[in-house]
Amino acid sequence: MAKTAKKETQARTKETRKLLLEAAEEIFVRDGFEKAQVAQIAAAAGRTKGAVYAHFRNKEDFFLALFEERATQRFQAMIERLKTSKTKSENFRSFRDYYVQQANDRAWALLTLEFKLFAIRHPESKRRLRQAYRITRPSDIEEEFHRHFGAEAAEGKIGIDGAVTALTPILSGLLLESQFEPVLLSETRLALILQRVFDALIVPERT
Repeated sequence: MAKTAKKETQARTKETRKLLLEAAEEIFVRDGFEKAQVAQIAAAAGRTKGAVYAHFRNKEDFFLALFEERATQRFQAMIERLKTSKTKSENFRSFRDYYVQQANDRAWALLTLEFKLFAIRHPESKRRLRQAYRITRPSDIEEEFHRHFGAEAAEGKIGIDGAVTALTPILSGLLLESQFEPVLLSETRLALILQRVFDALIVPERT
């Protein structure tokens, strides 16, 4: 009986956390990080503020949990892509295509930019975000890219770690600018530009 009750409690806790994170993303995307309120997140999830604080201390906890969850989901999505590939060359093309397709998630890219601007002004938030980045990326990134993708940096002085680190902020910046120049930076042009950016930074290993 005790084990059953414990499992039920754990299941409810997991479900509440899931609902809260879904609601947080909805409110963040709608209102922006700084304007969003914890009470609004609780209401959107159908939970009390007390339930919120049992899982998350503040808005930053919400965002960082979302960030780590999104990073995990993207990693899993990439793994699923690799399962259909048979060679490093195919893996490399899958990674290139996957990067370009991230432009479809404009709301998340802009939300991440907003949080970064907030974190720059709040040292503890900046520290926690940098820690989240470290958690969600392999420490042996060069070896991983060699093993899975047969990829290297187009410029040796930049290195594969620098090239990969540059990909996301370039994408985010272009998506931000596309809000002001929707014709010049249309979806089609953005895709072409991102392909060129990728090719300028990362290339197949030279044999």
